[in-house]
Amino acid sequence: MKNTVMKKWDLERLFPDGLEHALLSKNEQIGTLQEQIKNSKTPENFRDFLFIVEGVQELYSDVFAIDEYAICLSSQDVHDESGHYVMDQSQRLKAKMETLLLTFNHYIAAIDESSWHQWIQAEELAEIRTSLMERRKQVKDRLAPELEQAIHTLSMNGFEGWEDLYEQEFARLRVPVEENGERKELSFDMAFMKAMLSKDRSVRASIASSIIEVCKQNQERFALIFNHFSGFRNDLYELRGWTNPLKEMYEQNRISESSVNSMMKALHEHKDLLYRFLIRKAQVDSIQKPDWYDLYAPSFTTKTTLTYEEATEIVIKQFSRYSQKLGDFAKQAFHDGWVDAEPHENKRHGAFCASFPNAKESRVLLSFQGTYQDVVTMAHELGHAYHNTLLHEQPGFAQHAGTGLAETASTFAENLVLDAAIDLAETEEDALSLLEMKIINGLKYTTFIPAKFEFEKDFYEKRKQGKLSSSEIIDLMEAKEREWFGDHLEHVNAYNWMSIPHFYDTEKAFYNLPYTIGYLFSNGIYSQYKESPKSFPEKYDGLLSHSGDLPMDELCADFLGQDLNKQTFWNESFRPLKDAIEEYITRTESYVS
Repeated sequence: MKNTVMKKWDLERLFPDGLEHALLSKNEQIGTLQEQIKNSKTPENFRDFLFIVEGVQELYSDVFAIDEYAICLSSQDVHDESGHYVMDQSQRLKAKMETLLLTFNHYIAAIDESSWHQWIQAEELAEIRTSLMERRKQVKDRLAPELEQAIHTLSMNGFEGWEDLYEQEFARLRVPVEENGERKELSFDMAFMKAMLSKDRSVRASIASSIIEVCKQNQERFALIFNHFSGFRNDLYELRGWTNPLKEMYEQNRISESSVNSMMKALHEHKDLLYRFLIRKAQVDSIQKPDWYDLYAPSFTTKTTLTYEEATEIVIKQFSRYSQKLGDFAKQAFHDGWVDAEPHENKRHGAFCASFPNAKESRVLLSFQGTYQDVVTMAHELGHAYHNTLLHEQPGFAQHAGTGLAETASTFAENLVLDAAIDLAETEEDALSLLEMKIINGLKYTTFIPAKFEFEKDFYEKRKQGKLSSSEIIDLMEAKEREWFGDHLEHVNAYNWMSIPHFYDTEKAFYNLPYTIGYLFSNGIYSQYKESPKSFPEKYDGLLSHSGDLPMDELCADFLGQDLNKQTFWNESFRPLKDAIEEYITRTESYVS
């Protein structure tokens, strides 16, 4: 392990023989395996079956790693043509792999019941038994193989075409703003960030007004896209005979409908946390009532700046306080070229963590500016990387957790560092800034996102009867936002359906809610850790290690002794957020007075 902290990641060692070689060989292997499965149709014996399973599983991991590499390469410099080329090649390979998986799923579904029950109990399949059983069940829930294959082929220019069109149209949007007396046009995302985070409320209000005006000018076009996108998904579900539009979301997140219902009930019962914070925020900011563009704007700003080395030491120290294993992991990530932290203008905005199961490593991208927020982001992404490290010890089919579970480790790691940063803050302003960060982030998951989920659910239900006009979509979103925010906001943003890409994701159904599931599940785990800090790490590692092969309900029962179907666990999950709001209200009393 190197002794210096590296600010630039090392991508080269991930594919020592070169990416072109990997792309070529995986394309050939997919074609060969596809033919083998088609020719055999059904396996004659267990050994033949195991050979196919291991071949598909190995390719699954390899293609996943190539896709992650393409994302990293294109993100470190968005203008690099080689990154775009690799991304294009990766997408083609990924499409071929998805076709192979579809063929494989039908292959195992065709095995007769007697052989299946015998083979699935084999020791060689113990760690991927759940995944194989899920794949077999999902095929039985779907249409005939040739119909599913036709739908998959047509969706490239249909369903996915609407997603592509949305992304292109959204990228073209420009918002006129005035800065220092100069009028300029910003991308929608950039304008939105300024509208939400500017310290000057008049600037926020002005840009927010421009954003709404741009949305009004483009609402018809985006309503058309949204209608066709959702119409495709509705029609597909109807063809498959699915009466519940949330079926796919439950499957992808490996959580039961009753558990989600219990969670939603708990969310509605804790809306008072949002109201208490908004009332105090209005008092601190000396305004009558916050508006939608005030939600993310901090009332307090940390003045402390940190060097990158200081930030890494904070993360390592807090991770080590939790467990030596987690602390040593953070040291490896920082010293061994896993993190790309240098900011530059061609770098992709935001942060993410990429997993490379074959190398048993991860890569984290962020842009370090010297703030405590950067430290928290660092901890969040390294939480993902730690989760990856545990999953890398599992077979390929047991390495991928649903979105809800994927957010568990990152939120947990974020809590570890954020709570410590609040306690160690040098000034009261720093502490309040960090508390606000924790609260606003929590409220995003417990109120902002659930409101979007319920809007989306209602929209899909109404869409079954026909297309909705843009004004009908706007009215639906306004009504749902008001249901969650009550009269504690001056105005709600009824155009959120235009600017949130998660509404237009073809791979993940109802992609907003899984983040709430992950946040609350992680907070529930964090509450248990606070009660038994010494014995908890081993239990936690076990839960993360099996997050790719066990459903959330089963994980919670086996490792936490809790029942997700009952509201008790979800109610307890609000404790970290509730405590933060209580502390914030107490510490801001003098500012109100």
